[in-house]
Amino acid sequence: MADERILYDYYLIYEKTGAAKYISHLDFVRTYNRAMRRAGLPVAFSEGFNPHPLLGFALPLSVGYTSECELLELRLTGAPAEAEIRDRLNAVMPGGIKILSVHRGKSRMKKLRYALYYVTPEHMPGSVDAFLQMEHTVIDKKTKSGIKDADIRPDIKEIRLTDGRMEMLLSAGSDKNLKPDVVVRAMNKYIPGYDSGDCEYHRAAIYDENMEVIN
Repeated sequence: MADERILYDYYLIYEKTGAAKYISHLDFVRTYNRAMRRAGLPVAFSEGFNPHPLLGFALPLSVGYTSECELLELRLTGAPAEAEIRDRLNAVMPGGIKILSVHRGKSRMKKLRYALYYVTPEHMPGSVDAFLQMEHTVIDKKTKSGIKDADIRPDIKEIRLTDGRMEMLLSAGSDKNLKPDVVVRAMNKYIPGYDSGDCEYHRAAIYDENMEVIN
């Protein structure tokens, strides 16, 4: 039977910083659902025996990562103003999670193809030129069917060394999703004598296939 309710689409851009980086994706979903209830927003739920909030995340963030560009879609049964949604959620969100903007309508989540990460290692490599010139870069990578050797080279679009950090442009999305910690492990493996040490990971932007920022 068709859903005849009037539902309103929104999407949020939010940041995850500080201690919030240790909140897992599943725990964040629970945190968000509680915040929606506390904010008194008209959340739309699925129908059936086990109703759940109608929401979707563009690219779940790994534990330990920070971000300034997380994207979440949701549906409401009412149509509050965008600024009202932002302010009411920020008033009840835990520290480190902040709604940056709210937009009415559908996002371009399905167009997601790349993500830009800032990686701050304990030790910077002298150069990544030889690493990027490798035809194949095989490393063990977690997949849906387990841990397998994978050639990650096609999904490394760019690595730039800046003052104290590496900027990595990597494939992202539902079809291909390369995480920067996997790239760092490959660098430790293939760059002679290199050991990154501990690293900090930050997602700075997400892009579509035309390298236009998704926001």
